[in-house]
Amino acid sequence: MSRSKSIYFGPPPDVSEGQWFRTHDDLYGADVHRFRGQGISGTSYEGLDSIVASGGYAGDEDLGDVIIYTAQGGSPDKDGHITEDQSLTGVNEGMLINYREGLPIRYVRGLGIKRRKATEGYRYRGLYLVEGYWSVLTARGHVMWQFRLAKIAAGERWDSDEASHTAADDEATPVQQAAARYVSTQRRVRNTQEARAIKALYNNTCQMCRVPVVVDINGARYSEGAHIHALGRPHGGRDVRSNILCLCPNCHVLFDNGARLITDDLKVVDALSRRVLGDLHVVPEHQIDPACVHQHRSRWVDRSGGV
Repeated sequence: MSRSKSIYFGPPPDVSEGQWFRTHDDLYGADVHRFRGQGISGTSYEGLDSIVASGGYAGDEDLGDVIIYTAQGGSPDKDGHITEDQSLTGVNEGMLINYREGLPIRYVRGLGIKRRKATEGYRYRGLYLVEGYWSVLTARGHVMWQFRLAKIAAGERWDSDEASHTAADDEATPVQQAAARYVSTQRRVRNTQEARAIKALYNNTCQMCRVPVVVDINGARYSEGAHIHALGRPHGGRDVRSNILCLCPNCHVLFDNGARLITDDLKVVDALSRRVLGDLHVVPEHQIDPACVHQHRSRWVDRSGGV
């Protein structure tokens, strides 16, 4: 039985990105991965601190700085195709903690994969953040969950933003610092020229709840541009006005996490209770692409049936 090691988030001490390790025991000894012979280190309530990938699922994609990682479970066959539905429980639930709190994962790739086992050692690839997650229906009719992991540049601090570091940051916990950094990054990504145009069109008022978020005594409002068809791999959405909504932070989070869906006739649905909340507010100048709306629903097949 291996000696238990405490969970920790961040880079392993005295280990460089790209460093090669012969065995799982070597990864354990260098504090890269906390368990011998297991591919995932973490829990449903703490999050995951490291992953050793050995080609277990056919849906996985390794694009270098971006990794499409298939959730655990589903009884994959010898070719890595799941044979039953997956669920967001156990370590899969832990991945959601990484996503929501901005906690990084040490990612290790097995080399020379044969029969879902590494035969040529392991390479430490660096720290990755969970940028998003979704569910799809496989060709065989099973619900499969996937996560998008994005690499943090070598040497970049994941637990603080040095450009805006203040004394108050020193009093925040690492989780709070990570969450603030993640939110800050996402706001920059969402504040494109096209998104700003849509927000101006609605005077920074949410299209779902229609409640303005007033942030100062002069009546200034805050809103966020939400892409309906998500950008980046594997979704491939475009940063165009027909693919963007003006949402408040609450509705944006709910929409991005599949708790709010939009029907083809632009009704807003609470996907968890399946209750219709009302019409999506759309002005004549804003033509929403129906294909984008359909694609957003298709990312949440566990809850979008009949919507």
